[in-house]
Amino acid sequence: MGMGSGVPMYKMRANKGLLWGAVFVTVVGGLLSAYFYGEDAYSSESSRGLLALIVSTVLALFFVIAATSHFWFRHLWHHRPGYKSG
Repeated sequence: MGMGSGVPMYKMRANKGLLWGAVFVTVVGGLLSAYFYGEDAYSSESSRGLLALIVSTVLALFFVIAATSHFWFRHLWHHRPGYKSG
């Protein structure tokens, strides 16, 4: 496939550190949310579980967007001659 086909090069992969961060935030946020739901089961005015779930979902989405951000901009897909790769 040529460079003009609109497919990113193989070496352009998502940032693994940020993807692992998204997984970590999702797991910790889910566990915190479950803990808060269990703790506040008898209290109707407390919504810490829902807040923890919303915050962890938003943070995980930001991590995923940051990890794949170079796929969103086509001008970053090509290699310019004379630039060092890496």
